[in-house]
Amino acid sequence: MIVSLTIRNFKSITDLNINFEKFTCLVGLNGAGKSSLLQALDLASHLMKGDVEAWLQRRNWDAQDLHSKLTTVSNIIIFLTIQLETGEKFKWKAAFNRHSLSCTREEVIDLQSEETIFNSAKGRYSVGGAESSRIDFNFEGSLLSHLKKEILTDSLLAVREEISSIRSFELLSPHLMRSTSRDSCADIGSGGEKLASFLHSMKGTSRDTLVSLLKRFYPAVVDFKTIQKKAGWKQLFVIEKFNDRHIEIEAKHINDGLLRILAILAQTSSGQTMVLFDEIENGINPEIVEILVSLLQDAPQQVIVTTHSPLILNYLTDEVAQKAVQFIYRSSTGGTKAAPLFSIDRIKEKLNYMGPGEAFVDTSLTQLAAECAELYEKPKEQIEKKGERG
Repeated sequence: MIVSLTIRNFKSITDLNINFEKFTCLVGLNGAGKSSLLQALDLASHLMKGDVEAWLQRRNWDAQDLHSKLTTVSNIIIFLTIQLETGEKFKWKAAFNRHSLSCTREEVIDLQSEETIFNSAKGRYSVGGAESSRIDFNFEGSLLSHLKKEILTDSLLAVREEISSIRSFELLSPHLMRSTSRDSCADIGSGGEKLASFLHSMKGTSRDTLVSLLKRFYPAVVDFKTIQKKAGWKQLFVIEKFNDRHIEIEAKHINDGLLRILAILAQTSSGQTMVLFDEIENGINPEIVEILVSLLQDAPQQVIVTTHSPLILNYLTDEVAQKAVQFIYRSSTGGTKAAPLFSIDRIKEKLNYMGPGEAFVDTSLTQLAAECAELYEKPKEQIEKKGERG
C-alpha cells in the first residue's frame, strides 16, 4: 500500500505531505485541492507506466497545465513511501521534467537498510550496488518503468507494480458508463467508458460475487448481461425482477446511482492495488451510503475517496475516522495542504459527544482552514530543495 505522498510544484500544490490508511477520506472546501491530490497519485502511476503523453491526451491537458502557478520551480517532485505485503518499506523519489516528459532523476531507497537500491541521474543509472550504466535510449515517464525485468531485483519489481497499479476514477461519469465499448480492458476506464467491456470479461466467481454485492444495494436487480454486437461493441443491460417477471434495462435507461454503484463494485473486484474516487456520494441515495462505506472499507484494495457528505463520515467509527479523514485546505499563500481532521484538538473534542459526520457539519471549514494555516505552516524557506532543478 501507499503509506505517504510528498508532492511539490503540481497544480495547486506547492509542497504537500500526506499519510494514507487502507481507507482514506479527503474532505475540504471546493477548490481546496482534493482532486489535484488524486490527480497527483494518478500522475505517479502513469510515470511508472511510461505513458504520460497518452495520459495527458485522455484528460485533454497540456504538460504545462501540470505546473503550479504558485511557484517558479519547474520540475514536479514526487516521493512515495510504499509498504509491501511482506511489511518492507521503500521510498520512490522522482523529479519529473514537463518538457521532456521524463524523470530526470529517480531513486528507490530501502527504508530497512536505508540503502539506495536504484538510482538514475545525469544520463546514467545503477541497480543495487552495481556499477552505473549509461542511458542510451529516450524514454517517457520513469526510467524504472522501461527497464527489463531481468535486470531488476524483486523489490524493485514490487515497487514498480505497486505504483503502476494505482487507478484513478475521479472522472467517473454516468454518461460515459452508458456508452458501448469495444476494447478488452483491465479496468472500467477513468470515466467508466469501458464498463461494458470490463463486465463482459468477468466470468465465474468474480461475476457471481459482483451480482451478489449489487443485490445488497438494489434487491430488485438479479443480474446483468452484456451483448457483443457488430465489430465487437459491447452493450450493457441490467436485469430486474418484479412479481416473477424479469425486465431487461439497457444501460442508457439505467439510473445514475445504480450505474455508479455497479462501476465502483466492478472496480473494487479488480486486481488494482489502489483505487481513487472523487465525490463518492454523487448520485447515490443516502439510504445505501452505509453499505457503500462498509464495502469500501472492506475492499481488497487501498481506497482513497473525496466527499462533501457528512453521511460518509458518520458511517466511520471514531477510531477509523481519527486516522482516515484528512482535511484538505489552502495555505495563506494558496498552496494545497493536508492535516488529519480529527487530530485538530477542537475537532477531536467533538467526538466525545458527536459522531464524525456531525462533528464535520458542526465545523466552519473556512474558519478551520484559516486555523490550520496558522497552526501547521512553518515559515517558508527561501532555499530551493535539492533536486528541483534537474
